[in-house]
Amino acid sequence: MYPLPYESKATVKTEVAVKTRFLRIFAWVGVGITAWTGLSLAAERKPSLLAYISDSANASPAYWVAKERGLFKKHGLDIELIYISGSTRGVQSLIAGDVAFVGAVGTSALYGKLAGGDIAIVNSLTNTLPYYIIGKPEIKSVEDLRGRSAAIHIPGTAADFALRLALRQQRLSLSDIKAVTVGAGSARVTAVTSGQLEWTVGQEAERLMGEKGGLKVILDMAKLKIPFQLTCTVTSRKLIRENPDMVQRLVRAMAETVHYYKNHKEEVIKVLQKYTRGQDRTVLEKSYAAYRDLLVDDTYPTVEGLRNILDIQAEIEPKAAKAKPEDILDLRFVDDLKKSGFLAQLGVKS
Repeated sequence: MYPLPYESKATVKTEVAVKTRFLRIFAWVGVGITAWTGLSLAAERKPSLLAYISDSANASPAYWVAKERGLFKKHGLDIELIYISGSTRGVQSLIAGDVAFVGAVGTSALYGKLAGGDIAIVNSLTNTLPYYIIGKPEIKSVEDLRGRSAAIHIPGTAADFALRLALRQQRLSLSDIKAVTVGAGSARVTAVTSGQLEWTVGQEAERLMGEKGGLKVILDMAKLKIPFQLTCTVTSRKLIRENPDMVQRLVRAMAETVHYYKNHKEEVIKVLQKYTRGQDRTVLEKSYAAYRDLLVDDTYPTVEGLRNILDIQAEIEPKAAKAKPEDILDLRFVDDLKKSGFLAQLGVKS
């Protein structure tokens, strides 16, 4: 820049300094905008959280497999799994907006709905109650449970429902036993094998663990073949309204996971070993087989199973007597699996 005849050198220097300072400020603002935009985009792209509610190989393995074998990604989902012990806590986290999905049991989903949660079951993985009552060898029958100490889970979980149902069949209630809330399946079994308590309820993995520790099966509830909404995916009605495509992708990913689980034993066993922290291979193989047989090919929830839950809950919760299974269900996504031919592509017969 050359000074005009009427400009002094000082004026020119000042102008240059001002322009230089302006360019520096503009550059820093540009950097700031770029950084802010990058952070905003990163925030928009952050993974969606899906809570699984048990470390048992019989409760949440389908979600583990979907994550580890890339089935979420295949369907365009960025899902991160988070462990929240207990289905009731998982549903509470969903209602609070902390997670996008939870792999819960029907009991907790219904209880959450009855409590005012704007939530819905969008698919199912298992539709029966494959629980055992296991305990000390001296316990000969369910009637012998009266007055004995039991390791139980928190209210609203499948384990809690199984225990209540077993007691009900013998005309017993929680007040007839010494119930101690312990938590997850492996912890409950350990409390009994260590001699702290006398009996508990659990699925196949807990039965095998208990038998290795000297316990015996007192009642096989799976033989009763009671329809029950066990593992299902629950999300918020808000997410369904705002992003139905994401929910549909999740439902498709889980339907394909069921197919994958049943046809890739070795790959699935490796995933189970990771999430159960190296549990015995023999135990995992039996757990794999038991869960494989329970998985629902078309991933449809069980209306009858939900009704059974409401019937039990109505004894202690007046709202349950007026509730209907349809209140908690949104079947549009599993309906689409059939209508679109997706299930047929997987080899599932309608």
